Amino acid sequence: MIRNALLWPWSVLYGLVLRLRHLLYDRQVLRSKEGALPTVVLGNLTVGGTGKTPLTELLVLELQRILGQGSVGILSRGYGRQSKGFLWVEPINKAADVGDEPLMLRRKLPEVVVAVCEDRLAGLERMQRECPELKWVVCDDALQHRSLKPTLSILVLDATQSVGKDHLLPLGRLRDLPSRMVKFDAAMVTRLEDGRDGALEAALKAAGWPLHRVHFGSTMQPMPLRSYPTGEPAKDGLANASPSQRERILAVAGIARPERFMERLTQRFQVVRREVFADHGTFSEKDLKRWSVITESDRLQALVTTEKDVTRLDGMNTNGLDIRYEPIQAKLLPQTPLHDWLKSQIEKHHRQDSSARLS
Repeated sequence: MIRNALLWPWSVLYGLVLRLRHLLYDRQVLRSKEGALPTVVLGNLTVGGTGKTPLTELLVLELQRILGQGSVGILSRGYGRQSKGFLWVEPINKAADVGDEPLMLRRKLPEVVVAVCEDRLAGLERMQRECPELKWVVCDDALQHRSLKPTLSILVLDATQSVGKDHLLPLGRLRDLPSRMVKFDAAMVTRLEDGRDGALEAALKAAGWPLHRVHFGSTMQPMPLRSYPTGEPAKDGLANASPSQRERILAVAGIARPERFMERLTQRFQVVRREVFADHGTFSEKDLKRWSVITESDRLQALVTTEKDVTRLDGMNTNGLDIRYEPIQAKLLPQTPLHDWLKSQIEKHHRQDSSARLS
């Protein structure tokens, strides 16, 4: 209660600043512009951990089915990077230079161009100029970047954490106003893992998204473990064995809400040690040395981490550690017509664009 009382004034002040900023853009005192390329923007109202990165991958693959391979790019801010300005992301880059999530996407989607730039409008101009084959670009986190007017916008809602009763930062997890929902073209609910009938509708109602508006549902599917740095399939634990027969491991995570990752590992391994870092947090050579000592002294078989986290190990001495990582893939719920909706919206945009050029 004391904490809430201390944070409440700051939350109110943050809300006032947000309302003023949105008002200035809505009244066109501050201007929003369409990008040099058509864009699909994924955004969320809360901080951290809604599943935007797996959804970005899914969305790019769906767009490629419509537009053709090589015609879709990704533009990100590159949160947590130590560089500034526009950069093309290459598989050999370091996470510190381009951000861990853009680097992970570039490696998972080798045929897709990925760029980072704080200024989305400038980034889109550069992408159009240097990659004329691009037709559409997915922006993985540009909800608050009001200077860009997206062609299509999709609100990402986490079924396990409703925004309906949350509060603005720093009192709660909301980084934007729930009233901004009406500005989105569609909503995508993530982490509908329980499979209950009506779970999608319940999540939408809890968030305040009208059921008559366009919406989709998805799950986050953990994939079989892979070995770092080769990417080859790795031993994936003994889920059906007794706890005493399972491999003993050290679990490491530097992601938002790491408890879900840790819980999955306990179903397949003996998780003897756990280390949790801040989301996008950096690892050091000292960390690797410490992990090596821990695995040897505690007789552990492996270190298991996330796919995003291993991008921050590049170039370091792994000291012979058996390091494995867990990829995550977004899967659409059956009967979720995302492909058809995207196709219709792209065709609509192209018709409007052609008419505008003729007039």
